[in-house]
Amino acid sequence: MPTIAVRDTTIYYEQAGSGPALLFIHGMCGDADVWASQVERLSTRYTCITYDRRGHTRSGRGSEPESVPAHATDAAVLIETLGLRRPVVVGSSGGARIAVELARTRPGLLTGAVFSEPPILSLEPEAGQAFMAEIAAAVRPAADAGGPAAAVDAFFPLVCPGLWSQLDETAKDRYRTNGPMMLAEFAGQPYQFGRDDAATIPLPCLVLAGTDSHPALRAIAGTLARALPDTRFVELDGSGHVTYAERPDEFAGVVAAFAAEVTTGTIATA
Repeated sequence: MPTIAVRDTTIYYEQAGSGPALLFIHGMCGDADVWASQVERLSTRYTCITYDRRGHTRSGRGSEPESVPAHATDAAVLIETLGLRRPVVVGSSGGARIAVELARTRPGLLTGAVFSEPPILSLEPEAGQAFMAEIAAAVRPAADAGGPAAAVDAFFPLVCPGLWSQLDETAKDRYRTNGPMMLAEFAGQPYQFGRDDAATIPLPCLVLAGTDSHPALRAIAGTLARALPDTRFVELDGSGHVTYAERPDEFAGVVAAFAAEVTTGTIATA
């Protein structure tokens, strides 16, 4: 099992393909495996690196409190330790929020960034507050009654119905196993990031949204796209929140086109 020491823990990762590097960051309760359909499509042209975020599936949790900056630091250390030469980072949902923080704090490590519906609630405070109230009304009673696994079963049909309906019970169990990290994220400090922060990101960026996603998440994606200085905004028709799973061909196509535009021969050395 390929692992690498990252600060206070050990991170599981996978690498496939050859060419310019793409670093994928999964969302809530996921792991490296959720990107399999994208690795299959993109590894013929790109080096695809996926990993389990700290506390998820095969990676250790470590001692650091759950936070977006902590995960972004992990991603930076992973890039440096593997010797990746300025990859394009690709994040979905909570992973996109981590990718945003990585692009803000360590832009020199990257060639470009893809953000698929990052739930940065501070970009749309009113809609974000209502969205979190909706989630809390479903997740808190479920967690109190049945623990983390029940909380996962309440969260995903609400926020990601398209994804959840695709998964068999084995795949759902993998998400349920990571339920404690979801509850830790909800209990942690909210991520603060504003339009002025977005304006400082000096990288070409691609922002994705699904036309059938939650209105709050679509609004946040649009606000982020307008605030970034160098961005492309693409809505995937008929997709919900988890664009890479619900529209895998379209997702791979726009990511490949964006990466081809920005990499100009950058390659991974690991």
